[in-house]
Amino acid sequence: MSEKTSIQNYYNQLAPDYDDDRFNNTYGQYLHLQERQILQRQLAGIPLNNILDMGCGTGRFLQYAGHGVDFSEGMLQQAQSKFPNHQLTVSDISNMPFDDESFKAIYSLHVFMHLDMETIEASIRDAHRILESDGILIFDFPSKSRRQLINYKKDGWHGNTALDIATVEQLSKGLFYLENYEGVLFFPIHRIPNRLRSFFRFFDSLLCRSFLRKCASYHFVFLRKV
Repeated sequence: MSEKTSIQNYYNQLAPDYDDDRFNNTYGQYLHLQERQILQRQLAGIPLNNILDMGCGTGRFLQYAGHGVDFSEGMLQQAQSKFPNHQLTVSDISNMPFDDESFKAIYSLHVFMHLDMETIEASIRDAHRILESDGILIFDFPSKSRRQLINYKKDGWHGNTALDIATVEQLSKGLFYLENYEGVLFFPIHRIPNRLRSFFRFFDSLLCRSFLRKCASYHFVFLRKV
């Protein structure tokens, strides 16, 4: 069995309980609300039908897009049940079934961390192909700087690909320019009592947009098509 098939099977089996397991708790909501705020700011004013969720999973962020793709049929079934009128397609994100220049904006969250560098590069190229001129590509990834800072190491494929800004710029060279980036999850929230997490989230968001953003756990990059 190939690694790709193993990952597909993993997510197909996980799909029915994915949202409850990952985000129906104070840690998951802490992260989710920060991520929503970023998408709301960056996608404001763009019609939903011109936005693609690239690796939409169970549809956690599909309220910000009219289209979605995912390679897990199980995850996509969950998404379609939540958003029956959305155009959702089973597809690898490195070779998507859309015409050139189909979208004004594409976002991809909690996806690149599960991919190897070759697939990330191919996905960036395909996003460039289907974006309109001056379109925006948004994606996140674990911060290599943060992992080095706390000497964090992870076994297996799950969430194991960490990047830095210089690598992103190199991967997207000639296709996109880096317009900006910000962080998510600055504080070690798993060590903070549940009752205090909502209080910390406000300051977390401020720090993640400041000069300290490099030290956040995750980075969101905003790439503009050349």
